[in-house]
Amino acid sequence: MTKDEMVRWFKSAPKGSRHERILWATCKIARLTGATEGGAYRMLLVALIEAERLPCGSIPGFSMTPDE
Repeated sequence: MTKDEMVRWFKSAPKGSRHERILWATCKIARLTGATEGGAYRMLLVALIEAERLPCGSIPGFSMTPDE
């Protein structure tokens, strides 16, 4: 699974706090890839941090600002 796909899973998570969405996406990624939830959590965090460092507008709809 690519980092872009992981970020998309995060963005598609049901409404909730950022942490709840990360946990939801982590479970989905772990089930799809066969990775442990801890491994999926680390991979997702790396993907989110890298997405945050990209120039603005690189991933439409993605923002690392606090939840609304």
